[in-house]
Amino acid sequence: MLCSRARTAVVARSVDGALRLGLATRGLSAALTRLSHSLGAPLIGSWSSVRTHNGPWCGQARQYAISTHAAKTKVPQCPTCGAAFQTEHQGAPGYLNQQKWKQMNQSNIVAGLPIIEGTSLDETPSISPLAENGSELGGDGTSKKVLSEEGYKLAVRNLEDPELRAIFSGESLYGTVDPNSVSGSRPDPASGSSESTNAASFDALVAARLRRRAEQGRDRIVCQRCHTLKHYSRVDRPWREDTVSDPRSLTFLRYRTNLVAVVVCDLFDIPGSLIPHLGEFIGERHPVILVANKADLLPKDYHEERLKMWFKRFTKDLDLNIQSIHLVSALKNLGTRELAADISERRRAGQDIYMVGRANVGKSELINALLRISIGGSKHRVLASHIPGTTMGLAAVPLRHFIKALVPAEGPRPQDRQASLYDTPGVFSSKSITSHLTSEELKSAICSKRIVPFSFILNRNQAIMLGGLGRLELIDGPDRVYVTVFTSVRPHFTNVERAAELMKRLERGERTILQPPFGDAERLKSFPQHRVALEHTFEGLHRQHATLDVAFAGIGWIAITGQFPTATIRAFAPNGHGVCVRPPMMPFEYKKISPHMSAARKTPK
Repeated sequence: MLCSRARTAVVARSVDGALRLGLATRGLSAALTRLSHSLGAPLIGSWSSVRTHNGPWCGQARQYAISTHAAKTKVPQCPTCGAAFQTEHQGAPGYLNQQKWKQMNQSNIVAGLPIIEGTSLDETPSISPLAENGSELGGDGTSKKVLSEEGYKLAVRNLEDPELRAIFSGESLYGTVDPNSVSGSRPDPASGSSESTNAASFDALVAARLRRRAEQGRDRIVCQRCHTLKHYSRVDRPWREDTVSDPRSLTFLRYRTNLVAVVVCDLFDIPGSLIPHLGEFIGERHPVILVANKADLLPKDYHEERLKMWFKRFTKDLDLNIQSIHLVSALKNLGTRELAADISERRRAGQDIYMVGRANVGKSELINALLRISIGGSKHRVLASHIPGTTMGLAAVPLRHFIKALVPAEGPRPQDRQASLYDTPGVFSSKSITSHLTSEELKSAICSKRIVPFSFILNRNQAIMLGGLGRLELIDGPDRVYVTVFTSVRPHFTNVERAAELMKRLERGERTILQPPFGDAERLKSFPQHRVALEHTFEGLHRQHATLDVAFAGIGWIAITGQFPTATIRAFAPNGHGVCVRPPMMPFEYKKISPHMSAARKTPK
């Protein structure tokens, strides 16, 4: 029998070696993960958090795994995106500059935690950690009586908060401390003098103050990437570099035995925001609550029960143990209270909650919505933005912060004191049309407010173009069909030949009416060429009800209405990916227009 440390090393070397050789197939990864759980050994060693040359999935798995390991082993990580803190790669997730790293260590000192060395820190004398009562911790973890004079002065000088510096140094700041009551140096608590009593009271005051600031969320340290996203709505490097595109990164959930999975999808991007055969990765036995987010983007008169029945058609291929389905809007807090009540009812004591889904479907915003309806939960919000891949690691929010939403108002049950709600990184779909856009182009392509559908006439040999992101042509069949557009991208109508000419101009880097994409000639030339994504022949069933939808992944869909024996359509998209046909989601939104009415007059303003 191997000792526990030897077994840990064997498993870690096995997994690391498999990833390095590029042999981490689904079966091998699952077998090694199962082996590690049977041995009780961790899977993650000192893996690099940057993308390596071993293949895209290998780099993504390492980056995701180190953040997951950080959350489970309490390694310092960004509380808003879940990325493990680091000081090596500026602009990468989890990066802290020297000042923030020192501030994090000061918080650790007050909390009695050890100091963490950073690669970008200057060589400075280490500061001994302090216990909660302010005394120094020895090497064996026992409390010493006093700090040395030099160590005490160094700790005071390194304090960032001027009020705390005034308390410890004896300086008067805004009338907070009487200078006559505090000496310049720290007295000996063992002497029993009045100065010792005052120092002890000051220590208790400081500890209580810092705990109160931490509870209010004012001392939360976030990484540089999260700060830029929150205040400037941008990232300093291409956002695709930080995304996870392989659902095998979620296989660790298969071997967890005590959890409830909340699978979130984008109601405006069905079926593109669903992960096919998700049960193979997260396990088929876990209870699953399926949430369709962004219901506020649909027209106001949608029928909720009919929409749920339509949505159930796409859940058969997920292979999940679905308990219930909810239509919500995390941004507008619509349906979140009903969702919270359902989670509380189905969740057993001690179970963790995991948010799972594609990138940019609103998992982080849904967590914030649950925090908003909790007592005092808003200060623990996670970061949410329009850029996919905002969450970089396994970000944990303790369930005790969801008072009245997920736990009773009188407080969490004893079994729930260690339970948490986890925000997992979104699995990005490489077939999504938005994968080719920059962060600025995403703002114009992704729908952010309630959509207003418009109906148009599409004649034979005519095309409707959704900027440079896709186009739909009627190449055979009746003289005309009626199309209803559900997208925030301004549609453009032209004949088939003119549409092909516009796309050739775009490929040459010339500016056209087709936007997005937009930018200089280099950006337009780098945009992928349009290729045929599908060619479909169908029968028109009703004159006033839509027959089918042509969905463009990530940007919306076009509903086709009309009664005719047969019609053939052809759809184009960048690289020929991200377009599919589906049963009509909202078949009654077609507005009757005259055959003599110009489509240009119906173009939305």
